[in-house]
Amino acid sequence: MRSGGDVRSFFRQQKAHAAGGVKPTGGVSKKAALPRHHHKPASQATPDRAVDDARRHVEEAEEEEGRERMAREFDMDMRYGPCLGLTRAQRWRRAAALGLAPPPAVIAVCSDDQPCLWEGRV
Repeated sequence: MRSGGDVRSFFRQQKAHAAGGVKPTGGVSKKAALPRHHHKPASQATPDRAVDDARRHVEEAEEEEGRERMAREFDMDMRYGPCLGLTRAQRWRRAAALGLAPPPAVIAVCSDDQPCLWEGRV
């Protein structure tokens, strides 16, 4: 150890901004050294498009999740009769024929080959 025996002399404190080791350049701004361009280069236009594509993908996934949630809620609602042995669309048509007033938005998201939530589980 060091001869001082003092913890502060062994572990010297550093200021937060000096941790990077970068010192100011004496008043010369980095912005002043760069050439000025008023238009976007092609490389900057691509990330904007990628962000738009990612946002669109997230919105489509949220819409799909909402449609699936609506169909699951329809499957779990016993007001429209039992759902075993029928697809979602068949069950909706049966409920409509019996005058049970199923939600019209459900038939828009259900296809004839889409099984109910309980198919293969019960």
